[in-house]
Amino acid sequence: MPPPRSVSSLSRSSSSQRLSDSTYRKRVLSRAGIKVDANLPMEVQNQINIILQTPPVDTSTLESLALKLQSDSNELIATQAGEEEWTSLLQDIVKALKSTTIHCARSRDWRAEIKPTVHQSSIPRSSVPQKPAYDQGEARESESSQSNIISGDIEDPSTHGTDLDRPAKSLSITSGKSLINPISLENPRPNISVGLSGIALAENLQSRQVNDAKYLLIDLQDNRQLISDPGVTPLSLHFPFLVFEVKSASTGSNLYQAQNQSAVGGASAIEILRALYKLCEGHIPNTSARNAPSTACQFLTFSVTTEGPVCELWVHFWNELDESYCMGNIDIWRFTHKSKASNFISNLSSILNWGSTTFRDRVVQQLILFCSQIIPSAS
Repeated sequence: MPPPRSVSSLSRSSSSQRLSDSTYRKRVLSRAGIKVDANLPMEVQNQINIILQTPPVDTSTLESLALKLQSDSNELIATQAGEEEWTSLLQDIVKALKSTTIHCARSRDWRAEIKPTVHQSSIPRSSVPQKPAYDQGEARESESSQSNIISGDIEDPSTHGTDLDRPAKSLSITSGKSLINPISLENPRPNISVGLSGIALAENLQSRQVNDAKYLLIDLQDNRQLISDPGVTPLSLHFPFLVFEVKSASTGSNLYQAQNQSAVGGASAIEILRALYKLCEGHIPNTSARNAPSTACQFLTFSVTTEGPVCELWVHFWNELDESYCMGNIDIWRFTHKSKASNFISNLSSILNWGSTTFRDRVVQQLILFCSQIIPSAS
């Protein structure tokens, strides 16, 4: 069973109720440089093709899991199942496919500091028109949007789900020229987080004669040099490369909401990878070197969004040109069709295989590079 939901996690879907889902994407995600439904560059598409064309290790297992996914989906539809039931089904699938070098965690809060930075307006309130023109879609939000402007009064903290949603006292200006209230991304809380096992990573580093390999990632995290485990409480997984955002129409949630949440989760996973490369080399890697993968392909992660039996697969990558976190669609399925369920299982298996091999090897290589810079005896 997943751990009890904290106050902050319970408010993840409601912390931005002042804005509609579409306005949150337009105003908040865009300010963080997050682009949903971005076009895939050829280099990213080629990398995806390589990952997904990896032949499955055990076709019989894939076939049995596809049948399970199809039959269980039909049962969940008949019972009007909610997010928890759909999450349990997908978690069972992941556990059956993953290797021991991969760990998954269910419904756990991620740390706020790994989220992308959101651009904040520095325009004084006195410069904002008193009666701004809203389009029809936002007219109904005019009243709630006013709560995003800080006045001289500070709202009661008990009315907010998380500290990040509370107006900052330092921005309350008595001169009457107060600034726009800080805009914040929702904290990620994927229904399923998938990353590298901390134990397996330590064993891999130890086999490469890295000093204190058992404690390397723990020390880096405790010293706040590198946050590789995204959990508010430790998840025992590092460098997440796949997240699931699960919704159910029977409980009033939808794919659009799942996309917004996976966009932040995927971007946060990219931030962890970027921090790793910055830590190891002091800068983003030089992709002009021969045979070096592009920055977009080095900072590659995936997400799955679902609404009941409808499922989307997304890739997340870093666009160095405009410094944006891009989220591009790979495919969409409906689990009630056997062929669709089978194709999804095959793609998921390929991504998990990539995570436990190519992705892991790149992470280990960077950690060894870091150790060689600070510990001469490391190799």
